[in-house]
This record gives sequence, structure tokens and C-alpha cells, in this order.
Amino acid sequence: MSTFAPDLALDLSRVATPCREAVRASIRAPETMVLDLAAEARLSPDALARAQARARTLAAAVRHARRGASGVDALMHEFALSSAEGVALMCLAEALLRVPDAATRDRLIADKIGTGDWASHIGHSPSMFVNATAWALLLTGRLMPPDDAPRLGNALSGLLRRGGAPMVRRAADLAVRLLGRQFVTGQTIADALSHAGKREALGYRFSYDMLGEAAVTAADADRYVRSYADAIAAIGRNSAGRGTTAGPGISVKLSALHPRYSRAQRTRVMDELLPRVRALLKLARAHDIGFNIDAEETDRLDLSLDILEALATDPEFAGWNGIGFVVQAYQKRARAVIDAVIDIATHTGHRLMVRLVKGAYWDGEIKQAQLQGLPDYPVFTRKSHTDVSYLACARAMLAAPEAIYPQFATHNALTIAMIEVMAGNADFEFQCLHGMGEAVYDGIVSPSRACRIYAPVGSHETLLAYLVRRLLENGANTSFVNQIVDPNVDLEKLVADPVALTLAEGGTPHAAIPRPPQLLPGRLNSAGVDLACETTLTGLAAAIPNTTHEATPLLVRPFNGPRRTIVNPADPQDIIGTATDAANAEAITDAAFALPVAQRAAMLEAWADAMEQDAPTLFGLLVREAGKTLSNAVGELREAVDFCRYYAATARQDLTDDTAPIGPVVCISPWNFPLAIFVGQIAASLAAGNPVLAKPAEQTSLVAHRATTLAHQAGIPVAALQLVPGPGETIGAALEI
Repeated sequence: MSTFAPDLALDLSRVATPCREAVRASIRAPETMVLDLAAEARLSPDALARAQARARTLAAAVRHARRGASGVDALMHEFALSSAEGVALMCLAEALLRVPDAATRDRLIADKIGTGDWASHIGHSPSMFVNATAWALLLTGRLMPPDDAPRLGNALSGLLRRGGAPMVRRAADLAVRLLGRQFVTGQTIADALSHAGKREALGYRFSYDMLGEAAVTAADADRYVRSYADAIAAIGRNSAGRGTTAGPGISVKLSALHPRYSRAQRTRVMDELLPRVRALLKLARAHDIGFNIDAEETDRLDLSLDILEALATDPEFAGWNGIGFVVQAYQKRARAVIDAVIDIATHTGHRLMVRLVKGAYWDGEIKQAQLQGLPDYPVFTRKSHTDVSYLACARAMLAAPEAIYPQFATHNALTIAMIEVMAGNADFEFQCLHGMGEAVYDGIVSPSRACRIYAPVGSHETLLAYLVRRLLENGANTSFVNQIVDPNVDLEKLVADPVALTLAEGGTPHAAIPRPPQLLPGRLNSAGVDLACETTLTGLAAAIPNTTHEATPLLVRPFNGPRRTIVNPADPQDIIGTATDAANAEAITDAAFALPVAQRAAMLEAWADAMEQDAPTLFGLLVREAGKTLSNAVGELREAVDFCRYYAATARQDLTDDTAPIGPVVCISPWNFPLAIFVGQIAASLAAGNPVLAKPAEQTSLVAHRATTLAHQAGIPVAALQLVPGPGETIGAALEI
């Protein structure tokens, strides 16, 4: 056991500051924590009135300018994601940019686009861009409607067979390329820099992002490193000495620079990724351009803070203020992250650039928390709560001018106005996304008020993930970008105070988004483990027992046979324990597990609870005896727990006390799923009232013995569940007869 538990825990001597501990703790905070943020974000009545008046003016100007709207604003209004056409548009992007072969593209286009009512959009919008997109989609829908062959004439059918599909693909490709132009500044950094000139003349600044998601292979990472290096050199030449704030900068996604950017690979990340980031940062310093570490998913935040701290403490960059970090306000720990970044800046003598954003992965964070069975969500479930968090973070940033150069990224007129009121004459800049935020900032940017455009650069082939995030983010019916172009949305709704709304709701989570444990109707979801959280890992490492184990037959009348030594298959020096096999397969069983359905179901649920409470011991056995990774062990235990609760709920629903059992059942499980399949077979049999003879794979007898012991402790009688360990060729073969 000597090599297992210590690997879970990080040496926190460098990163165990109170601020970093607060970051880790706040991810578990209930959503009502937003009430504390509301107190910090609240404006005085006079300040709020001035901010709302300013926001009305900004919103009205945008709405007036968007009569005859073009670009993505008009597209989002015309093809709302609440419509079939909006959903189909998303599917179209995926069909064209993710599917590699033409035949599959044709089938997916036909399935998803053919049912869209594109004709109703032709001529409906004054935007030439929207109409061009609608025409392309109409062409797609008309040429390839699903299941419409009987109604097509012979000529049209022949056209489709001979040449229709390639033409459809080209038309649909045009639609997505039109869409892509709204989001991408240029396909190369040279194109992007040349296109930026007009906006820079108006007073805008730029931060360029080389499009591309997380690297999957080392070759991917090497390509991204070269791409960033080339971009930094080009941006540096273009900057011509303007400096880190007045000149252009670059935003870097760390997951693009290493194919294993995760907590499980922290040692590799610090040994391999950090030098790459350091080399790029050194190049950025040579050109004196800003270098922002982009925000990513929740489970990478702590690792990104480690990278930030390592760079800030590096003597190579002492005295230079070009290091930046992005914070997502929709995370519950955003406010604590601001304090942590201020702490890093204060102790290293830097003035760090901090870009505060609302967040771009909300739907993914919600789904991941559900899949992982976490106790709660790491993000707020109400938009008003995110807005409040943003304002609280903004106030903290503005209060630390020596440590932070604030960069406020938002398209929301009220948020902009509230920041202006909070900041007064403070030194800061606004930021917006290329193709989306310029409408509101055209009325703000000036020599005394800077705005930086986040400008993606890349080919259409690299566009998909970014495009989908933008469509989801701004197609949502709560999005300001969506609502500002909708004349049916009252301006007063757009300038409603999020602090007042949050207080009126009591800080409660969104009622339509159940917490992960309550996700499943009729039964409790199995509890997962956050393997990216240092506090969790440290506690788990301490909880896993450093002991040996013993497995014996668990029978009504024991028949003990030979004894075996069990060793860790990954470390033969690690002796896990011993296993005593059954002497034979002649176990005694009752004809039935003769208890009421409700009682049987309650026992299975108690067994599930017992396994969750015993998780550290089961994790240790699964890793050491079965050769599982820790993440595999977590999944294995969760599946076993879900089996118990599922069959308990099914029994209550489908069985009665009069349902006749079939009699004793033999359950033989394999070594590769020593807990999940072992428990699943048993739980199904017991739920139906059948006593079980359980024969585990001899390679994983310790796991089976522990699970069976927990079942007995949960109230399941030994006569109803007997463990018969032993070799498959003898004990297993006898039970199969």
C-alpha cells in the first residue's frame, strides 16, 4: 500500500495558502452563498439609478442601430435555439466540420436539416447575411428532405442521385462559412492583424486567440506551440512598442499545449507543459505584449493557478506586468479566485492582468457534475447569480489597483454601466468578443475608455467547438445579445438590478435544475468523487487504510479449503492479503428470499449506502487487487451502488409480495468488473426474492468478500447471500452444473 495513497495527495507546501484553500472550499458552497456576494455587489440607490439610466441609453442605441441588423445578432434572433431551425443549424455545423466523410455528412444533413421550415425565414429579416444563410439552408432542406422520395418526380430523384448531395454539401458549407466569418477575425494571424486596423483606428485594442481546442496528441500540442510562437512574433511586430496594455496581446489555452492537461497528470504537466508556457511567455516579454492564460473547465482551474503562480514567481519575469489570467464569474469560487490572484500578485510584485468573463462552458459544467455524481454544481444555476458574482469580483479587482489591471469582458449594457459607476476614474479596460460586442462598445470606446476585442484566428476546420459555444451562449433566451435585438423584450427587463432579483429569490438555485444527487426520478444518484480537487484527494489519501485484508467463504455452513496470498498485479512487492477458498460448492440455500418486497428493497438501498460509506476501502482494493485506476475505481463503485438502487426501485414498482421467485441463483462474476458486475447480478436476484450463491473471480476475492460483508451488515441474511470463493475450473464449474 506504500505507493498508492501518497500519489493521491499533492505536496501543498507551496500552494496551501489561505486564499488557495478558500478557492478549493468554495466549490462546495451552496448556491445561497450568492447572498454574501450580493451584499458586496450592491450599489447605492443613487449609483444604481445612474447605472440603469446609462444602461437604457446604451441598450436603446444598440437596438436602434440593429434595425436592419446584420451579422450574428440578427442570425441569433432569426434562428433562435428554441426553434427547430436553430437546433438544426447547430447540427449543420457539426455535420460539416466534425464528420469526416461525405456520405455520412449527406445522411446527417438530410436528417437534421430536411425538417426545418427554412422558407418561413426567407425575406423575414432585413439582414442580407441572415437571408443568405436561410437560402442556403432552404436549398439543403428542399433537395434532401427525409422520407420524401415518393413525392419527388423522377427528374428530381435522378438529380439527387447523380449530383444533388455534393451540391447540398457546398450550399450548407457556404452557410456555415458565412456564420464563421462573424466570429473569426482571420484565417491566419497575418489576416487578422490586417483586418484589425480599422477597429484600432477607432480606439479598440485586440487580444488574439489561435483557434483550436485541447490537444489530443503530442503532435497536436507541438503544432499549437508553433502556432502561438508564430502569432506572438507577428503580434509583437505589429505592436511596435505600444506595450502590454495599449498594444495587442495574445490569449493562450493551456490545454492546447499539452495532451494530458489534467490533475491526474500533474507531475507531467509541471515538468513538460510549464517549460512550454514559460518559453512562450519569454517570447511575449521580448515583444512586450500581454499574455493571458485563458479560462477552461472547472477541473483545470487549480492546475491553471499553479501554472500562473509558477510563472509569477519566476525571476525571469520579475518586474514585468504582461502576465494575465482569465476568471469565470459563473463559478461559485470566482470571488475566491480573485483573492488568490491578488495574493499571487502581491507576493510576487506583479500587476497581473485579470480578464473577468461571465463564462463559456456552463452547459458542459452542468452535465459533467451530473455525470460525475458530485454533491452540487460548481457553477451558479441562475443568470442573475452569475451577474451578481461578476459585480462582486469586479469590485474586488477595482479595490486592488496595485495588484490587478482589470479587464471586464461583457456584452451586457447594465453590467457595463454598473462597472463604470463602480470604477469612476480607475484604470481598467472593457473587453468584448469579435463579431458580437462591438455594437454596444461603439458608443463607449474613446481615448479615455479602452475596449479590447477578443479576436479568434483560425481556419473553418478549427471553428466548430468555438462556434458551438458562441451559438449556445448567445442563442440562449436569457442572453443579452439575444434579447437586445428582440423588440418584444422591454428595455426595463434588460436593466433590472440582478442584486435585487437575487435577494428577492433568496439566492435559491434554479428549480428546474435538480442537484446531481436528485437527478434520477425515484432513486438517489450514486455519489462520485471530484478527482481534480486537492482537498478531496488529500482527504481520500488519508482515508484509504494501509492494511492487509482477508477473504473467506461466507456460508451458512463454512467449508474452508486452501489459502492463497494476494498481491498487487502492478506491484508484486505489495502483499494485499490472503484468500481462503471454499472446499466445495455445496452451499446451503433457502428456496426463497422470503421477505416482503419493501423490506428487500430497503436492504438493497442500505447495501448501497454502506458501500458509499466504505468507499476508501473499496477504492483501495479495486486499485490494488484489480489493477484499476482511481477514476475507474470510482466509476466501478458508482455502478455497483446504482445497481442496488435501480433494482430496489424496480422491485417496488413492478413486484408484489405474491410474485413468485424462481429459486436459488448462481452469480459468477469476472475479474475485470469485480464490484459492479458482482453486485449487479446479486442485486437483481435478491430484488426478485431469489437467494444467491456468489462466486467471484479468484483474482478479485478480496473485493467480493468486502462487498458481501457490507451486504450482510446492511441486513441481508447470510442464507440469502452466500460467498463461495475459489478457482473457476473447480468451484465455478461445479456451480454451473
